[in-house]
Amino acid sequence: MDQLSKISVVLPSFNPSKEIISVIQRVINQGFSDVIVINDGSREDTSSIFDEVSKINGCTVLHHNENMGKGAALKTGMTYFLENRPLNIGIITIDDDGQHLPEDIKLCAQEMAESGFMVLGARDFNKPSVPLKSRIGNKLSAKLFSASVGLDIADCQTGLRAIPGKYLKTFLNVSGNRFEYETNMLIEAKKERFSLKEVPISTVYIDGNKSTHFKPVRDSIKIIFQFIKYAQSSLISFAIDLLCFYIFLNLLRSHSFFGSWNVILISTIASRILSSLFNFFFNKNFVFKYSGKSIFKTALKYYILCGISMLLSGNITAVLSYVFNINAAFLVTLIKIAVDMGLFVMNYYIQRKWVFK
Repeated sequence: MDQLSKISVVLPSFNPSKEIISVIQRVINQGFSDVIVINDGSREDTSSIFDEVSKINGCTVLHHNENMGKGAALKTGMTYFLENRPLNIGIITIDDDGQHLPEDIKLCAQEMAESGFMVLGARDFNKPSVPLKSRIGNKLSAKLFSASVGLDIADCQTGLRAIPGKYLKTFLNVSGNRFEYETNMLIEAKKERFSLKEVPISTVYIDGNKSTHFKPVRDSIKIIFQFIKYAQSSLISFAIDLLCFYIFLNLLRSHSFFGSWNVILISTIASRILSSLFNFFFNKNFVFKYSGKSIFKTALKYYILCGISMLLSGNITAVLSYVFNINAAFLVTLIKIAVDMGLFVMNYYIQRKWVFK
């Protein structure tokens, strides 16, 4: 009971029903004594509900003048916690629709207090009571997340999260203001090697989950779209690289003072410089939307990788051309395509694990 009094419940809310009052009362009955509610720009006709919430002992209501998204609401709650509850253990985030059972909220909070880990309440989507759209959407999200980030999470979209206070400053700097923020939090937790565990919780859906503002299939498609943009960037860069390589190869071969080996290497270097400039800025601005202060460090990592890849590409292509006695520009270009396809897998893994970690 004493541990729960040192854990603040953070509850983002957008256009809630009166169910939120019951949710808060059930949470307080479990032993929590501090509930931070964020009104994320809800309609005026819900103001009476928030007024009623503010009168509940232990409740604090924070207001956004306009709807900013769940991620922004969570950040507002975290900021308030850090500024006003410095001695508390941490927070637990919940939804306002009653889908998180009070017993599960208490279980996750206690696990966080005892272990010091970030704790996720994991739902079981195999149960027949789970709506089809939620079953498909959440499973798809989990598979994509696990494959792309390397963090095996059964429920990457859960809103029930117990987070130690020591992690909150890091999460405040994570990008995203809407539902993507919760995914970005987990990516940051993986990057920073935060201690994390999942606790099984009940899977509750009310009226087929009609009240949720999260659309699992739609938002899973958003995640897929980011991968599509990354693939587009790679394909366009690949095309620029090949076109420039072919052009430089033909231009330089007209000069007799260039040897065949040097022509290939110089063409590779020149084409890779142009294509990498496009690729870096496209990925930075449109794929990852990177706006951090460490842009120079990121660029340095990127170009170290480009340099190694460029040398491997040029030398392997030159060796294969020499071994098979191939001189025609078109055939040499085909060899380069095969070489770069092999290097593409290596580059993707290193960018994900190191450059854009």
